[in-house]
Amino acid sequence: MENSKELIGILQAISIVAKNLAEKLMRIDWEMKEYESGQAAMYEKSGRQKGRK
Repeated sequence: MENSKELIGILQAISIVAKNLAEKLMRIDWEMKEYESGQAAMYEKSGRQKGRK
């Protein structure tokens, strides 16, 4: 019985850690997409300016 309670506690802790990691990974993914879209916009803007000269 004691082992069962310990295992449940360990599984709950693993679940919490996994949830936190998933949230962080989703945030990183979102930030990367934002960064990449900003880089693409800057590249297009600099390309247009060079074309005008």
